[in-house]
Amino acid sequence: MSVTFWIAGAARSEREQSSLNLNNRNAADLLTWLGLAADELWGEIAARDLAARCRRRLWPEPRNSDLAVDAIEEGRLVICGRPAGYLHERTRQLLQLAELAGDGVIAYG
Repeated sequence: MSVTFWIAGAARSEREQSSLNLNNRNAADLLTWLGLAADELWGEIAARDLAARCRRRLWPEPRNSDLAVDAIEEGRLVICGRPAGYLHERTRQLLQLAELAGDGVIAYG
């Protein structure tokens, strides 16, 4: 499963060109990292609020470290890991989307 972030109200063609898609685990980790609830992987947030949250996480300070996550094998199930800096890169992409939305809303689900 995956979660897509897009500008609410955007035409379908715009939505396909300006969206961010993450797997559920990475989307939940990104939402939590940005200080948002991740118990439901759908919702909306004002683009300006999201942009501010993204900028705070991109500040170069120790609390914003983005370490690698190891893959986990549980029997036949493999939960993929991710490299260090992954959340920073996705945060940069989400910031661009939020800035593009201006006074609009970012939806995700």
